[in-house]
Amino acid sequence: MPAERGESTLIQVGTVIDKYELLERVGQGGMAVVYRGIDRSLKRVVAVKVLHKHLADYQEARDRFEREAQAVAKLRHENILEIFDYAAKPDSEAYIVTEFIDGQTLKQVVTDRPIVFPEIGAMVILQVGRALAHAHAGGILHRDVKPENIMVRSDGVVKLMDFGISHMVDLERLTVTGQLLGSPAYMAPEHVEGRPLDFRTDVFALGIVLYQLCTGRLPFEGKNPHEVLKRIAECKFTDPRTVNPRIGNRLGRIILRAMAAQPNDRYPAIGEMVAALESYLDESGIAPDKVPGELSRYFAAPASYERALEDRLVDPLTRRGKQLLADDNTPAALDVFDRVLTIDADNEQVIAILDGINRRVKLKAVGLGVVAALAIGGGAYAIHQKNQPPEPEAPQVALMGLVVNQVMRTSLFEDPPPAVVDAGDPAAEPDAVGAIGPGPNGHGRPLLIDAAVVAPNEPREVSVLVSPADGSEIDFGDGIWRPVTTEDGRLSRVFDRDVTIHVRNACCQTQEIVAKYGIGEVAVQLAFLPAAVVPKCAIDGVKPEDIIVRVDGKPARLDERSDIYFKGIPSKRVKVEFTAAKPMKPSHVTVTPNQTFEVRCEAGS
Repeated sequence: MPAERGESTLIQVGTVIDKYELLERVGQGGMAVVYRGIDRSLKRVVAVKVLHKHLADYQEARDRFEREAQAVAKLRHENILEIFDYAAKPDSEAYIVTEFIDGQTLKQVVTDRPIVFPEIGAMVILQVGRALAHAHAGGILHRDVKPENIMVRSDGVVKLMDFGISHMVDLERLTVTGQLLGSPAYMAPEHVEGRPLDFRTDVFALGIVLYQLCTGRLPFEGKNPHEVLKRIAECKFTDPRTVNPRIGNRLGRIILRAMAAQPNDRYPAIGEMVAALESYLDESGIAPDKVPGELSRYFAAPASYERALEDRLVDPLTRRGKQLLADDNTPAALDVFDRVLTIDADNEQVIAILDGINRRVKLKAVGLGVVAALAIGGGAYAIHQKNQPPEPEAPQVALMGLVVNQVMRTSLFEDPPPAVVDAGDPAAEPDAVGAIGPGPNGHGRPLLIDAAVVAPNEPREVSVLVSPADGSEIDFGDGIWRPVTTEDGRLSRVFDRDVTIHVRNACCQTQEIVAKYGIGEVAVQLAFLPAAVVPKCAIDGVKPEDIIVRVDGKPARLDERSDIYFKGIPSKRVKVEFTAAKPMKPSHVTVTPNQTFEVRCEAGS
């Protein structure tokens, strides 16, 4: 019988396993105990993860432990914990040896000091997303992304670890049937329900961690695991922008898309979520390639970094808002200015700009006698009026056939009720322009608008022509993906304003375009995602390191992917050459976008 779990089953500090001396116990999880150790041969500090004795007699546990070692050993990335060694001999300890991280888990870090600025949370998740993108490219699904499995090294480097329940995904199917493994609070609905899992399951979990870092709370909470799982299955949670107004619409939409109930409504690949976060940070004045250095400075001195960041954010956001105004994109500009006011509520420059907008809007509406709100996303944007009580309610009025409701007002001394997102309902996420209602400012109070409603534009048709048409889908800004079924790749809708449109296809990169009011027609040429060619070769009497490989004329490595890019045509014939002491024939393969192709060597001249 296996030993009972308990302290008595732990290996004593000072024990030597093979060449590793255990110096200190530094952590313990459901499967293993982690020790700080010393490699006596190489004289370096390592982490030794030893499988619990009460699990060691079970083959399934040993198999999972071995799978972790095999999975992570294939990965080489600055944000992934590196594996040095593994052993699981019969009648001996099963262990994995990794680099030792001098630091804390992300959970410990944010418990000690919650993150104040959402931009910092976005930077952390950007690094984790880059690590996951590397793992996914190797066909490895993590399945347990959570703060406890993310380490922050003492120099601020973020490391993703604990692939203990990772799974090597069949790249032909890109799905696995998921057992209920992982942490309940970070599971996706399909995981809870036992449906097939794929890379978008990790996207959902990463969205939850981003939500948690930016709001200081989990989206799905309950008195027990069963209640948490039930809420995840329903996929209803408080909109993050309501919990923390500093998040704003740009980052809010990234979180909501990552946490969509249906996998098809999420980012189709973690790389697209990474790109969205990079764009968001770039808009905020934080260069994506400088993120490692930014995090190093933040974790070294959080308080001073935050004080400096407050000033750093205001300037680029203000300039961004001005540019959007110059481009005649007032709704997007108001969105950016609202972010500024959540950071600096008394910013005179932005308040003056908003006052100017307010005066222009009032002049356009002289004689209409309508007072209403111009709403952006989930919050209302307004001219900031200090210490002014709400104006009396106005009746509904008919304006050119459009019923304009009087703006919802909330006392300056009351917090608005939380907005609940139903991630299973595509219509739950308001469009960039549409919902009228109060939005909390940086102090948890509504930021009211005093702006006159302008008569709406005459509705006009916008046609989107997509290439390639086959398999493409279009979201006309309402969260509903519509398949392109016409031969010419055309879909049309009627709008009375500018609209942000997204086009996606499994073969290609998802594209976002802003269709200006009255533009009539937009042509979209999707960029093909690269194919992957993985050369394989095993020949008797020839060492793998002695085999030279070239893929499409470029140096390559055995068992590692080489990306093949496309120019206009969604297929390409690729030559794979193997050179060794024994003659080998060149191989050819025709590749298509976003697919992986294994090419094996063949003896002969």
